[in-house]
Order: sequence, then C-alpha cells, then structure tokens
Amino acid sequence: MGAKISLLHSTYIIDGVTKELTPAAILDAVSEIAPAAGDGIAARIVDESLESEVSPAEWDAEEIDVYLTAVLRELAQDRRVPAIFADSYTRFRIETALLDCLWRMGSFRIGDVSLDAVWHWNTDGVGASAAFYSSVQAAGEFLDSLGVNLRSYEASAGYPYCSLAFAPGLRGSRDEETLIESPYTTAAPKLGAASLPSSLVADESSWIVYIPFDSSAYRMGGSLFAQAMKFARPVAPQVDDADYFQDCFEVVRELVEDGIIIAASTVGDGGLLASLKAMTTARTGAEIDLSDLKKATAEEDIVRLLFAEVPGALIQVRDADFDYIDAELLLQDVAFYPLGHPVAGGNIRVKSSAKTGIQNILDALARRQGGEGED
Repeated sequence: MGAKISLLHSTYIIDGVTKELTPAAILDAVSEIAPAAGDGIAARIVDESLESEVSPAEWDAEEIDVYLTAVLRELAQDRRVPAIFADSYTRFRIETALLDCLWRMGSFRIGDVSLDAVWHWNTDGVGASAAFYSSVQAAGEFLDSLGVNLRSYEASAGYPYCSLAFAPGLRGSRDEETLIESPYTTAAPKLGAASLPSSLVADESSWIVYIPFDSSAYRMGGSLFAQAMKFARPVAPQVDDADYFQDCFEVVRELVEDGIIIAASTVGDGGLLASLKAMTTARTGAEIDLSDLKKATAEEDIVRLLFAEVPGALIQVRDADFDYIDAELLLQDVAFYPLGHPVAGGNIRVKSSAKTGIQNILDALARRQGGEGED
C-alpha cells in the first residue's frame, strides 16, 4: 500500500497551472488556530477541472407534489458535494451553517461566530482533486469576505464520496483589537441551544415571510432537485454576496432577540419548498403565493423558485407585528416576500396569482378597517 498523500499540504497543479498556496495555507489565513499538522505525505497533485454537462431538463409546475416527494427522499440521504459546483456549493454550506445559528439562544452577531470545517473526500477519478482545491479556495475567500474565522479544519481522503460540513461555535479570540477590526461582534457573546420553534404556529392570521440572504439567480445546478431528477445543469446559484448576507443576518438576528419571530426555518437543502414542508405539521400546513417573488426576480418558472438552493430564511410573524418587520427590513434594504399564511391540515398549497402579495395585504387591511367602521 502506498503512502497516504496529504490533501492539505500538497502542491496542486490544476489545468496545467501550479497553485501558489496549498489548501492548508489558504485555510490558515482564516483560522484562529495554529497551522494544521500534516495529514500525510506532501506531494504534487496534478488534476484538471471538470466541465459542466448539459442534459435535457423539463419539469411541470403541475407536478410540484411529485417533485417535493423526490427531493425529500434525497434529503434523507447523505448530501454529496457536486464536483462541478464545488465552489458555489461550499459557499452555500457556509451560509446555511451561519443561518442555522440565527435560531439559537444567546446574544451574538455574525463576527462572534466561528466554524469547524470537515472535508471527507473521494480523490478517485479526474476532477476530484481539482474540486477539493476549488472548495477550499472558495471557503477561504468567502469566510474572509464575511469576517468569519475557522475554529478548526480537517480533511481526509479515502471516502466513497465527497462531503463537506461546517459546524458553528463561538469565536475564540476576544481581544479589543479584534472587536475594533470586526464591527459585527459583541463584547460577551453567548451562543446557546435552539430557541425558536421550527414548526408553524397554528395562527391563520399570522404571516409566513421569505427572506433570501443572497441576490443570486434561482438556478438548478447542484441542487437536490437536479440530483433527484437525474439531470445536470450548467449553472448553479452563485452564492457570493457577503455584504448583503451580513446585513440580512444582523436584522433577522435582532428580530429573533426582540421576540418578533415565532417560528423559523433555514432555506437550504432542497430549496424553499422543502424548508416550508419541514415547518408544517399534521395539523398545520400553509398556503403561499409566489407572485411577489416572481415579479422581483423576473423568474417565471415557479419550480425554480421552489427548489433552487438560494440560502435564506422562512419566518413566521404575528399579524400585529407585520408592520414592524416591514419597516425594519425596508430600513436595512433587505428584500423580503410575504408568502401567505398557515392553514388547517398538513398540506401546502402553492399559487401564483395575477395580484401580488402586497396587493393582497392591502386588500386584507382594507377589509379589516371596513369591518371596524369609521371614527
């Protein structure tokens, strides 16, 4: 048996170009820890990037329930890194790990959070090592732009497929200089267990609101939907708007700490509809309207809107608090979409009416005021 080759400390030659930094050097630049110990023999790893494949892909908006069942089946399996989209998938994993923090107890900001990263990699075949390097490079660059550190990292080969995970914790360094350099930090952060319900509260007057944390287009590449439908797409969502993610994170975290949000879920694996399904119960479902989202994104295909994996948040707020979140999110220039309301029963009804959701809200307010009478 040959010597174990180090994924982290080897020199990579990708598409004929020698990379200046090893993966370990990239990750050390965004780590709180001392450089990682060797995980094998440093060597020269030569590989080439895979090109995206294009295969016919057709879907029908009338088959949403069928698609959801297929996606949920994939969701129950271990998630695998799509080699062609290793960079965008890595940024997606970072954002969803940070989003999950929003629903936890404590007092913290995004700069207080640090991540533990683990790569389990199958290095067999052309493109596998190039995908690993692409993933590490994307992680280093995106974490730096977010102002988020790695608390630890590790990578190992010999696995049957490629997987990647980020687990959040609190940042270790708390010196004054760090607080000055990182505006999104607090002096004494606390990060506890989950604090918000993840299931919809059975209040049919309350609002289900969608907040995408990135401005990427709704593309199917690398998604669980694409995996379930067994087709390849040439483009994945290009999740990379770090500044906007920070703005979204801070305003939603304030809403959590103020008690405005009564239930919430991260929009990640499987997309918007899978996350909404996770919030339903046997007794409480949802009726949503995608009109506002379609208009804002200029995306007419509701299947893309429902299953493309653009990270974001689904929140439930009381009707009495809707005006408050409307003002707060508009003040921070954070886009949001009131989708609809919980309904009795565990089903989800999706529609896309000609009338936008904002118009529906105004109509509801007019009906309410009409019922109360004039002063």
